[in-house]
Amino acid sequence: MSGKQPNKRNIRKILLRRFEGQFDLKRLDYSRRSKPARDMAKVTGALFAGGIYLVGFGLAYYSWTQQNIDTTLFNTFAFIFMIPATAVGVFAFLLSGNRREFPIREDIRAHITAFESGDGNLWRYEPLLKQMTLKKVDIQALIKASREGKLVKMDLEDICAIVHALHQSLSNNNILTNSETLEAIENNFTCRTEAA
Repeated sequence: MSGKQPNKRNIRKILLRRFEGQFDLKRLDYSRRSKPARDMAKVTGALFAGGIYLVGFGLAYYSWTQQNIDTTLFNTFAFIFMIPATAVGVFAFLLSGNRREFPIREDIRAHITAFESGDGNLWRYEPLLKQMTLKKVDIQALIKASREGKLVKMDLEDICAIVHALHQSLSNNNILTNSETLEAIENNFTCRTEAA
């Protein structure tokens, strides 16, 4: 009995515990963490656009009340000022969004550097990763980057999506996590331990 291989459920539990010990899922939840920053960036963009438009409209209205311009020209200016106001609003939105998301991105990058230090970690889940399909995520490139120690240079949103998809696959008993896949992942970890 002692020489018996651990069953699929035990391997899954071992891998899941190891996975949750390596990755801080809350820290790697990019979309949840960056949502308040994006919302504030939208408000900032709207405020700048509204401010620019009000200045332009105010000048046109003042000129119209002083009878320096006629009603047709005033209406034309009212529409023309929407263009620079929109351009400034979009620029303010992008700039504010980037500035607000920068600390979040740096924190995620630091966490990725920590769990990928040495000879990498994410590539060890390759048997499961190869079976997954995520929109707009090049899984093969992520595996290669993890093996080469260059994962931190990849798109952070893709890495976060992969980590959360892996956790979901390991947590749920789905078709991708058959016993051969789980054993292959475990072998990737034991080979590293024996080599060290």
